[in-house]
Amino acid sequence: MNEHQLDQAINRLTQQIAPQRDLWPELESRLAARSTPEKPPLWQWATAAMLGLVSLIGWQLALLPDANNKQANMPTAELMLLQVYEQQKASQLSQVVAVSEGFDNWQQQLHIWDQAIAQVRQALQFYPDEPQLLAQLQSLYQQQLSFIQQATLQQPLIIS
Repeated sequence: MNEHQLDQAINRLTQQIAPQRDLWPELESRLAARSTPEKPPLWQWATAAMLGLVSLIGWQLALLPDANNKQANMPTAELMLLQVYEQQKASQLSQVVAVSEGFDNWQQQLHIWDQAIAQVRQALQFYPDEPQLLAQLQSLYQQQLSFIQQATLQQPLIIS
Protein backbone atom coordinates (compact mmCIF):
# COMPACT_ATOMS: atom_id res chain seq x y z
CA MET A 1 0.00 0.00 0.00
CA ASN A 2 1.45 3.33 -1.01
CA GLU A 3 0.83 6.71 0.57
CA HIS A 4 -1.96 7.66 -1.83
CA GLN A 5 -3.88 4.44 -1.11
CA LEU A 6 -3.42 4.97 2.63
CA ASP A 7 -4.89 8.50 2.39
CA GLN A 8 -7.91 7.13 0.47
CA ALA A 9 -8.48 4.43 3.09
CA ILE A 10 -8.36 6.99 5.89
CA ASN A 11 -10.89 9.23 4.08
CA ARG A 12 -13.35 6.31 3.74
CA LEU A 13 -13.44 5.75 7.51
CA THR A 14 -16.45 7.11 9.39
CA GLN A 15 -15.83 10.24 11.36
CA GLN A 16 -17.63 9.14 14.54
CA ILE A 17 -17.87 5.71 16.09
CA ALA A 18 -20.68 5.08 18.53
CA PRO A 19 -20.16 2.58 21.37
CA GLN A 20 -22.03 -0.73 21.05
CA ARG A 21 -23.65 -0.30 24.49
CA ASP A 22 -24.35 2.49 27.02
CA LEU A 23 -21.23 2.95 29.16
CA TRP A 24 -22.62 5.49 31.64
CA PRO A 25 -24.03 3.11 34.31
CA GLU A 26 -20.70 1.29 34.62
CA LEU A 27 -18.71 4.55 34.81
CA GLU A 28 -21.11 5.98 37.39
CA SER A 29 -20.64 3.01 39.72
CA ARG A 30 -16.85 3.22 39.40
CA LEU A 31 -16.85 6.96 40.14
CA ALA A 32 -19.03 6.47 43.21
CA ALA A 33 -16.68 3.79 44.53
CA ARG A 34 -13.67 6.06 44.00
CA SER A 35 -15.19 9.07 45.74
CA THR A 36 -14.78 7.47 49.16
CA PRO A 37 -11.56 8.85 50.71
CA GLU A 38 -8.64 6.47 50.80
CA LYS A 39 -5.48 6.60 52.86
CA PRO A 40 -2.64 7.82 50.58
CA PRO A 41 -0.24 5.06 49.59
CA LEU A 42 3.24 4.96 51.11
CA TRP A 43 4.91 6.07 47.88
CA GLN A 44 2.99 9.38 47.99
CA TRP A 45 4.28 10.06 51.51
CA ALA A 46 7.81 9.15 50.40
CA THR A 47 7.55 11.49 47.40
CA ALA A 48 6.34 14.36 49.59
CA ALA A 49 9.19 13.78 52.07
CA MET A 50 11.74 13.65 49.25
CA LEU A 51 10.44 16.92 47.75
CA GLY A 52 10.64 18.56 51.16
CA LEU A 53 14.23 17.37 51.61
CA VAL A 54 15.25 18.58 48.15
CA SER A 55 13.65 21.97 48.86
CA LEU A 56 15.51 22.24 52.17
CA ILE A 57 18.85 21.39 50.55
CA GLY A 58 18.22 23.89 47.75
CA TRP A 59 17.34 26.58 50.28
CA GLN A 60 20.53 25.91 52.26
CA LEU A 61 22.67 26.00 49.13
CA ALA A 62 21.13 29.33 48.17
CA LEU A 63 21.96 30.82 51.57
CA LEU A 64 25.35 29.30 52.29
CA PRO A 65 28.41 30.13 50.21
CA ASP A 66 29.73 27.10 48.38
CA ALA A 67 33.10 26.08 47.01
CA ASN A 68 32.29 27.55 43.59
CA ASN A 69 31.73 30.99 45.10
CA LYS A 70 35.00 30.74 47.03
CA GLN A 71 36.79 29.82 43.83
CA ALA A 72 35.05 32.64 41.96
CA ASN A 73 36.25 35.10 44.62
CA MET A 74 39.87 33.94 44.27
CA PRO A 75 41.94 36.26 42.07
CA THR A 76 42.99 34.87 38.71
CA ALA A 77 46.56 34.91 37.44
CA GLU A 78 45.55 37.75 35.13
CA LEU A 79 44.24 39.88 37.99
CA MET A 80 47.34 39.22 40.09
CA LEU A 81 49.57 40.31 37.17
CA LEU A 82 47.40 43.36 36.64
CA GLN A 83 47.60 44.37 40.28
CA VAL A 84 51.39 43.96 40.57
CA TYR A 85 52.25 45.74 37.35
CA GLU A 86 49.71 48.55 37.77
CA GLN A 87 51.19 49.26 41.22
CA GLN A 88 54.70 49.31 39.75
CA LYS A 89 53.56 51.50 36.85
CA ALA A 90 51.84 53.95 39.20
CA SER A 91 54.93 54.05 41.39
CA GLN A 92 57.21 54.77 38.41
CA LEU A 93 54.89 57.43 36.98
CA SER A 94 54.61 59.16 40.35
CA GLN A 95 58.41 59.56 40.45
CA VAL A 96 58.76 61.11 36.96
CA VAL A 97 60.74 64.35 37.09
CA ALA A 98 61.43 64.89 33.38
CA VAL A 99 61.31 63.17 30.01
CA SER A 100 64.53 61.84 28.48
CA GLU A 101 65.72 63.24 25.15
CA GLY A 102 64.14 61.61 22.11
CA PHE A 103 61.05 60.39 23.98
CA ASP A 104 58.69 63.28 23.26
CA ASN A 105 55.78 60.93 22.45
CA TRP A 106 56.29 58.60 25.41
CA GLN A 107 52.68 58.93 26.60
CA GLN A 108 51.39 57.91 23.15
CA GLN A 109 53.63 54.84 23.30
CA LEU A 110 52.22 54.02 26.77
CA HIS A 111 48.74 54.28 25.30
CA ILE A 112 49.68 51.79 22.55
CA TRP A 113 50.95 49.35 25.21
CA ASP A 114 47.75 49.83 27.17
CA GLN A 115 45.74 48.93 24.05
CA ALA A 116 47.83 45.79 23.47
CA ILE A 117 47.38 44.81 27.13
CA ALA A 118 43.62 45.34 26.81
CA GLN A 119 43.51 43.05 23.76
CA VAL A 120 45.36 40.26 25.57
CA ARG A 121 43.09 40.69 28.60
CA GLN A 122 40.06 40.41 26.31
CA ALA A 123 41.45 37.13 24.92
CA LEU A 124 41.94 35.95 28.52
CA GLN A 125 38.19 36.41 29.05
CA PHE A 126 37.70 33.45 26.69
CA TYR A 127 40.76 31.44 27.77
CA PRO A 128 41.44 32.49 31.40
CA ASP A 129 44.25 30.05 32.17
CA GLU A 130 46.01 29.99 28.80
CA PRO A 131 49.76 30.02 29.63
CA GLN A 132 50.81 31.69 26.36
CA LEU A 133 48.35 34.56 26.85
CA LEU A 134 49.47 35.02 30.45
CA ALA A 135 53.13 35.03 29.35
CA GLN A 136 52.30 37.56 26.62
CA LEU A 137 50.50 39.76 29.15
CA GLN A 138 53.45 39.61 31.52
CA SER A 139 55.85 40.44 28.68
CA LEU A 140 53.79 43.48 27.67
CA TYR A 141 53.71 44.72 31.25
CA GLN A 142 57.48 44.30 31.58
CA GLN A 143 58.10 46.09 28.27
CA GLN A 144 55.90 48.97 29.37
CA LEU A 145 57.66 49.32 32.73
CA SER A 146 61.06 49.15 31.04
CA PHE A 147 59.99 51.83 28.54
CA ILE A 148 58.79 54.14 31.33
CA GLN A 149 62.14 53.74 33.04
CA GLN A 150 64.06 54.54 29.83
CA ALA A 151 61.81 57.40 28.69
CA THR A 152 61.70 59.34 31.92
CA LEU A 153 64.05 60.71 34.49
CA GLN A 154 62.79 59.63 37.86
CA GLN A 155 63.31 61.02 41.28
CA PRO A 156 64.90 58.31 43.41
CA LEU A 157 62.62 57.00 46.09
CA ILE A 158 64.05 57.77 49.49
CA ILE A 159 63.04 55.43 52.27
CA SER A 160 63.66 56.87 55.69
